[in-house]
Amino acid sequence: EDGIGEVQRKFFGTLYNTYSFFALYANIDGFIYSENETPINERTELDRWILSELNTLIKEVEENYEDYEPTRSARLIQDFVINKLSNWHIRLSRRRFWKGEYIKAKISAYQTLYRCLSVVQKLSSPISPFFMDRLYLDLNPGESGGISVHLSDFPEANNDAIDLDLEVRMKIAQTI
Repeated sequence: EDGIGEVQRKFFGTLYNTYSFFALYANIDGFIYSENETPINERTELDRWILSELNTLIKEVEENYEDYEPTRSARLIQDFVINKLSNWHIRLSRRRFWKGEYIKAKISAYQTLYRCLSVVQKLSSPISPFFMDRLYLDLNPGESGGISVHLSDFPEANNDAIDLDLEVRMKIAQTI
C-alpha cells in the first residue's frame, strides 16, 4: 500500500500538477497549438534538451515494452516526469510562461510542454490506461472528439531531435 501511495503522490501528482500548470497558462494566453511548429534549432537550449530527453525516452520505453519489461518503462517515464520535466524544465521555464507578450519564445515553451505531455500520456497508457485516457481527453478537448488515447499511434522517436552531448552537459549542470 505504501508503494502505491508513493507512486500516486510522486508520479501521478506531479504529472497532474504539470498538466494543470500547462492548462492554466495555455488558457490564459489562448494557446491551442494553431501556430506553426517552431523548428528545433530555433528553440531554447532548455527546450532542445527536454525534447532530446523525450525522444531518448521514447526509444528506451519502446525497447522495454518489446522486451516485456513494463516496470522498467514505468520507472523511466516516472524519472522523466519528476526529475527532468517538472523539477528541471518547468522550474527553469516558468518565466517564459509568465511573460505578458505572446511571442515566439512563449509559443515555443507551450509547444514543447504540450509535446512532452502528449508523448508521456501515450507512453504511459499501456500501464495506466484510465488516468492517461483522461489526460488525453483533457489535453486534446477539440481534436480528440471523444476518441481514446488507446486508439492513437504510439510515439516514434525523432532521431534528429536527440542531442546526447546536450543531455550530458545538462546532467553535469544538474549535478553541480
